[in-house]
Amino acid sequence: MATRRRVVSILLTLLAHALLLLLLIKLAPPQFGSAKPGNKLMTFSVAPEEQEAAAHTKTVSKTHQTVSPTTPAPSIPPPKIKLPPIAAPWVLTPGLEKFDVRQVPPTPQPAEQSDASASDDSNGSGNSDRPVAFGKEGQPLYDAAWYREPTDAELGGYTKYARPGPGWGMIACQTVARYHVDNCEEIGETLGSGYARAVREAAWQFLVLPPRVGGHMMVGAWVRIRIDYTERKER
Repeated sequence: MATRRRVVSILLTLLAHALLLLLLIKLAPPQFGSAKPGNKLMTFSVAPEEQEAAAHTKTVSKTHQTVSPTTPAPSIPPPKIKLPPIAAPWVLTPGLEKFDVRQVPPTPQPAEQSDASASDDSNGSGNSDRPVAFGKEGQPLYDAAWYREPTDAELGGYTKYARPGPGWGMIACQTVARYHVDNCEEIGETLGSGYARAVREAAWQFLVLPPRVGGHMMVGAWVRIRIDYTERKER
């Protein structure tokens, strides 16, 4: 009796399993065939985030590609430079505009004549308001009047290249502040003596009164200076 019940239980169990298997087979989706051997099925999907990133990249690329042409900057013409008019040779040199003629002391008495005497004019008239000659650039030359005559020592140191013997040398210089002269040029001498060079090299020591034109002292005007050498001491 017990054996019969056991057999019945086994059969019921097998039946239940068969019914469950049949139910699973019916619930499974149908298969329409399998892929051919050697072929591999590949699928691709793009997430929404990746799609948005790709779209943003394309937009940025188009933005960089679309470059508006740069408008060239307008050219600014160079400023016009007004050149000052060419000053006449007798106009005051730059830096001497504040020179006060009222501070000029009276002309000292002529110093004792030295061996190398100084001569400012052949007739001894001194400088005047009329030029006695004209320089290389057309500037008027006035006869110089000494503020202080040069000494033998000041002149003798520059005669080493001159020919021994008496003679004369003449230069043209521009008057500057404090009775000095500058820009001196050789304009004449005893033929072949070399005294013009000696006078020009010694001129930095000269103290000359600027010429007076119309009663006014013209600092910056040009003067003619002549030095007569009556005796030359050998050194």
